[in-house]
Amino acid sequence: YSLWEFEVWDLAGGTPSPSPTPAGFNLALGKAATASSFVGGSVAGNTVDGDSGARWESEWTDDEWVYVDLGLTYSLGRVKLTWETAHASAYKVQVSANASSWTDLANITNSDGGVDINWVTGSGRYVRILCITRATGYGYSIYEMEVYSDGSATPSPSPSPVATPT
Repeated sequence: YSLWEFEVWDLAGGTPSPSPTPAGFNLALGKAATASSFVGGSVAGNTVDGDSGARWESEWTDDEWVYVDLGLTYSLGRVKLTWETAHASAYKVQVSANASSWTDLANITNSDGGVDINWVTGSGRYVRILCITRATGYGYSIYEMEVYSDGSATPSPSPSPVATPT
C-alpha cells in the first residue's frame, strides 16, 4: 500500500488539516480539466488521465487553453507537458484561485515540443496552459499535463468540511 495524502481531523474544531503533498506526486492526475475547445473525442480530460496515448486537441486557432482544477490550493514546483507534434511554440503556465483571474508563472517563447518541464514558483488551485502560437498549421495537442507541488507547503482546503456532532 502507498499513502500519498491523508487528512488529520481536529476533533475539537471539526475541520480537516491536509498533510503536505510529496513533490513527486502528480496533483493533476484524475482531476477535472476544462479547455477552450476540442476536436472530436480529444477532450481536456485526456491531459490528466495518465494515458499517454490519449490527448487533448484544440481547434486550429492560436489562442487556446486547457486548465486543471486541483481541488485545493497548492504551492507549486513544476509543470510537465508532453506534447504531440502539434505543439505550442509559445505558451504560458498560469495559476488562479477562481479560474477567472490568472497569474503567469512561466512564459515560454521557443518551445520545440516533446516534453517540456517548467520549474515554477507560485500557488493556485487551477493551473492553465495558455497556448499563444502554434508550431504547426494544426491545433494544439497535449498528451499529458502533470503538476507537482514544491513539497514545502500544506495545501489549503477549499471549501473546508465541517463536522456535525451526532
